[in-house]
Amino acid sequence: MTATTVELFTHPMCSGCQQALTALRNLERAGRLTLVVTSLGSPLGRKRATEVGVSVVPTVRLGTELRLLDGPSDLRTLLAELNDTSSDDARSKAAPRGP
Repeated sequence: MTATTVELFTHPMCSGCQQALTALRNLERAGRLTLVVTSLGSPLGRKRATEVGVSVVPTVRLGTELRLLDGPSDLRTLLAELNDTSSDDARSKAAPRGP
């Protein structure tokens, strides 16, 4: 199974970033995703954010989709979707294949 890559854009002064980081790291430890953390607190992080169109944190990038985590409900929704995707991938890998 190939883990979904999630890029989390954060900033040291961001009040919601730590909660998002902790939750996504837990999923990474469980093997559900690959997490890339990009901090806008560094010049390289700001450059990366500009390249992909991030201007507010915490923001998650899934493929080409950007999603602002504008509160706990957005984070819960994202985590549920990531868990569902991981479970669907695992089920499809385990499903018997036809001839």
